[in-house]
Amino acid sequence: MSGLLDHGNNPDKKVNVNVNSLSRKQAGFVDTETIPTFDVNMRVDNHTRNAVLALAKTTADKRSASEMVSILIETYLETLNPQSKEIYQDFVDMLENKDKLDYKMKNR
Repeated sequence: MSGLLDHGNNPDKKVNVNVNSLSRKQAGFVDTETIPTFDVNMRVDNHTRNAVLALAKTTADKRSASEMVSILIETYLETLNPQSKEIYQDFVDMLENKDKLDYKMKNR
């Protein structure tokens, strides 16, 4: 067992080491500011739920209700004027920041 640390006859051997610096992304670290998407509940009446589910199932791709709501939102946003889109985006940004803070507080 004493031979495990035997480095040969010359323990003062000169060794050259090449060092490359890596970014956090290259090293595999992810951005800590991003939060995962998580499921939430949204209260709607039964007629609205049924309409969304029916729309989702009648598409060729048999989409989920969540996908159908996203499509409906995108379609509606295309009809908004620039000022309304800006206000909408401000609200979305505010709610996304709130989600980030809530996520950070829960995962301390």
